Amino acid sequence: MGIVRKRKIILYSRVSSSTQKDDLANQVKYLKENVKDYDQVITDVGSGLNMRRKGFLKLLRIILNNEVSKVVIAYPDRLVRFGFEILEEVCKAHNCELVVLNKEDKTPKQELIEDLVSILASLSGKLYGMRGQEKVEKCVEELKA
Repeated sequence: MGIVRKRKIILYSRVSSSTQKDDLANQVKYLKENVKDYDQVITDVGSGLNMRRKGFLKLLRIILNNEVSKVVIAYPDRLVRFGFEILEEVCKAHNCELVVLNKEDKTPKQELIEDLVSILASLSGKLYGMRGQEKVEKCVEELKA
């Protein structure tokens, strides 16, 4: 006689930047309106290319722990920008259903353009961050002199 744990239904939403907080709230509202029976909402603010997002890692851990029966997202790119099929397989292997409420039929050209824009935005952010780091390092060097 083992203890049977109730597996969770998770709503997951993500936006790319903190300037999109209203979009995040709208996304969560949309998910809640379409899924009446859920246990937890997990949100993230960060690039879909960043696999170290706090909420994403939390979601992945509880899926791998077999604590989740269903994950509901608005669009595939809200979960990850690339590798969605891998996450589908991980969910299947852990008896977790991955539900996408809006599956847009995009042409290969549209998908490629969106992917390229995402990559450029991510790399631009890293470059901007590096410039900021370089400025800090330069100031530290000047203070040492």
